Amino acid sequence: MIRTLIASAVFTAVAATTAFAETPANSPEDCLKAAFDIAQAAEGRNLPNEQLDKVEEMLTKMESHCDAKQYTEAAGIATDLKTLISKE
Repeated sequence: MIRTLIASAVFTAVAATTAFAETPANSPEDCLKAAFDIAQAAEGRNLPNEQLDKVEEMLTKMESHCDAKQYTEAAGIATDLKTLISKE
């Protein structure tokens, strides 16, 4: 269920991810919203379970960076997520 929820989040936000990756968020809320958007976009992609596991792991790291106000690091993970999701 979580994998499905996360995966659907990512595809919708691929365009938003580009903007996020280029301009780091300036608040934990903005950063976490970007992570949520990425999760929605991924869910819409019907990714294989192995790839969903990787997306989930990367989203957890991104959220940790958001909580720690490490926006540049979170933006880097967002870029990597976009690349991973667009492979399928």
